[in-house]
Order: sequence, then structure tokens, then C-alpha cells
Amino acid sequence: MFLCITLNLANEESTQSAPVRPLKEIFHFSHFTHLYRIYVPAAILTGIICGIFMVIFSILTDILISLLSWIPVFVAPLLGGIFSGAMIYFGAREVEGSGISKAIELTHNPSEIHPRTAATKLLATSVSIGSGNPVGQEGPAVLIGAAIGNVIGRKLGYDEPSHLRVFLMMGSAAATAAIYKAPLGGTLFAAEAPYKRDARLGFFVPMVLASITSYLVVGVILGIRPLFDFEASLDFTMSIVPTVILLGLISGGVAIFFAVFLMRTRNFFRLELPDWADPIAGSAFACIVLFVGAMLFDPTLTLAGLGFDVISHIATSQVPIMVLLMLMMGKLFATSFAVAGRVSGGVLSSSIFVGAMLGAVFGEIFAPDYIPAFIVLGMGAVLAANTNTPVASTVLLLEISQTFDLLIPLVICICVAYLVAGGTSLYEGQKLTREDEDPGFVAMVKTDSMPLSTKSSDAINRVENKSDMTEAE
Repeated sequence: MFLCITLNLANEESTQSAPVRPLKEIFHFSHFTHLYRIYVPAAILTGIICGIFMVIFSILTDILISLLSWIPVFVAPLLGGIFSGAMIYFGAREVEGSGISKAIELTHNPSEIHPRTAATKLLATSVSIGSGNPVGQEGPAVLIGAAIGNVIGRKLGYDEPSHLRVFLMMGSAAATAAIYKAPLGGTLFAAEAPYKRDARLGFFVPMVLASITSYLVVGVILGIRPLFDFEASLDFTMSIVPTVILLGLISGGVAIFFAVFLMRTRNFFRLELPDWADPIAGSAFACIVLFVGAMLFDPTLTLAGLGFDVISHIATSQVPIMVLLMLMMGKLFATSFAVAGRVSGGVLSSSIFVGAMLGAVFGEIFAPDYIPAFIVLGMGAVLAANTNTPVASTVLLLEISQTFDLLIPLVICICVAYLVAGGTSLYEGQKLTREDEDPGFVAMVKTDSMPLSTKSSDAINRVENKSDMTEAE
């Protein structure tokens, strides 16, 4: 008894003598105060400017589609190729290809981006899509957003690479969210796209604020409406799991073929032709594919442009399986020729189109009552496998389809396709994981609001070496 009392007293004395940590250290008030002060206003500003640019992008693209609609669909894409080639010839090399690979490279190694990049990329891609090239807006949008983030970061005095990466990612997230009407999916895509099996989420809140802001700007001006106008639902049971897994397996194989064909075509163009001639050759080859498609298919099933209207038509109509397969391969070939030829435009829309056609085939064969649902599953699977973004693709497709009861089958399908693809990608510059980066890769939030560029490198290194892993992200 005496011994117990003695031990209790000793414990009480030990507890009373233990140092008391200030609340500001327990709750990291200083860290978050300066995080909000530095990045939240910048995120909102970035979102507003990116939203305005995406509105201009959408309006200009629609105007050019209308103006050039009288030209045959298998001839008009040459105008876009010639325009991209002319811009490259006169030194505007930033218009080349998709833009996402360049944005990824800038994320890993921030460098000077020409101030005109946002404007030239917007104009060149609008002409490409307006003329009917089978490319998308999202890749150029990511580069446009990154360019805007870069300019804002430098204007605010944050010209160190570790800080510029945050601004680049905020801009990329905001632009993607505005184009796809998916603020959360856009944010996750910007965080996940730089890596094959990792993500950078340490600045998730500023990124999602930029995305939501740009989404609202576009909504206020153009209206908030879904990307697709069909409803997808699925009565998920265990009996359908094998079909979902099989779709994932084949989606991964299709994604590998897509990436390999595009890269080989790109290498051929680069070796055989001068840079300025690549877009002309690429669009010419795409025109041949579009000509064959125009001869075989109804005009509503065109391979030109974004293809979202075709996906909606497929989801609500009966289309023969052979036609779906030809549409899938036609889009894959046409897009590969155009993007490998440096025509300004993205590949995400085409990945979604290819996945939609594959999903529709599975729906026709295995689940005729759920064709729209399988279209969504196919879109997510091919997109994730082509970009190595399983988490972002899952959220993006849920936002696009607005059907959250597809969550479990979508996750299964996407994970299988991602594993089958095995790191194959449509993008150059993706690193494997964050472990491939230097310790000071992303900005630290300092104890004052002074821009990092005014601090000495010794002070920066001392603070970063003392930082824990959580803060380093």
C-alpha cells in the first residue's frame, strides 16, 4: 500500500514537472496562418484568371467550329495543321502537341515560360479543334493554367522553383477543373499527373480553391452544365464483377497500344521531317482516317473534334458493335497522327472517347440494359491507364457522369486497367514517385510572409532540414 502511494506521488510529480507546450506549437497556428496568407489569395486570383481564359477558350473554339463547318470534315483539319506549323516556324514552339508533357516537365523543373504561352496555346488549339482535328482542350488547358500560375507566382515575388511548383499546380488544377466542369477531379489530376504511382497533395487546399474558383467563373459566364447529357446507372451485384474486371484488363491493353502507337509515330515524324512540317503531315494523315470514317459512318458518328457529342449519341442509341470498334480504332489512329505531328491539342478527350467506345461494346455484349454505365467505366479505365492517374480518373468520371453509384465498379475497373498498363503513359516527363525528387522540391511555408526569393539559401536549408515530412509535402 505504501509502495503504491509512493509511486502515485512520483507519477504526479513527474506529470507536474513535465514541460507544457504552447498551444501554437500543438496546433501549428503560425504555419497555417502564413499558408493562408500566402497561398489562399493567390489561389483565388489564379482561379479567376484561369476561369476567364477557359471561357475565352471555349467561346473561341465554338466560333471557329461554326465558321469552318462548311469545309469537308476530311479537309478542314489541314488548316489547323498548317496554322500550328506556321506558328512553330516563326518561333512559337510552345504550341506543339498536347501541352501536358510540357506542364509536367515544368512542375519537376520550373523554368522560364514565355509570357505569350497562354495566348498562343489558346489560339492554336482553338484553330486545331475548330478545324476538326481529333484533339482535345484539356492538355493545352493544363499548359495554359501552368503558364498563368507561373506569371502570377513571379509577379508576387515567388520565383524560387519550390514556390513556383505550387503556383504551376494551382494553375493546372484550375484550368482542368474549368474545362471538365470537375473541380475535385481537376485538382487531383494536377496533383497526380506528374508521377506514375504517386501524388503531391501537400498543397491540396490552395489547389482546390483555385479549381473551385475557376469552375464558378465559368459557371457564372457560360452556365453550369454537365459534360455529358446522358444518365448512367448500374445495379451492381457480384455477378457483374467478372465483366468489370475483363473490361479493365482489355482497357489496359488498349491504353498500351494507344501510347506505343502515338510515341512511335511521334518518333517517326521527328526523325523524318522538320519541326514545322510535322503538324501538316500529322493533320494530313488524320484527314485520311477522317475521310474513311466519313465514308463508312453516319455524320453523327464523326471522328473529328472532341467527340463528346458522339459519346452521348452512342449512350442513347443502338449502334452495331463493329461500328463501335471502328470508331474506337479510328479515333486512336487519327489522334495519334495529329498529336504526334505536334498539332496543338490534347489527348485526354480522345482517351475518353476510346474508352467510351470500348465500354459501349462491353455493354452491348454483356449488359444491354447498362450501356451508359459501361461507357463511363470504359472512359475511366482507359483514361487512368493512359495517364497513370487512377485516383484522379475515378473522381473525374464520377463528377462528369454525376453517378456516384458507379463508385465501386469504377474503382475496380480503373485499378485493373492501371495495373495492366504497367506505367505506360501518353506523357513524357512523368517521374515514378516523389522519392525521385530532391528534399527541397516543394515550398516550405516560412514564419513570415516575405517571399522566399528574399531569403538566403543558407536560411532556407536550415529550415528545410528541420522540417518534418508532413510539412515538407
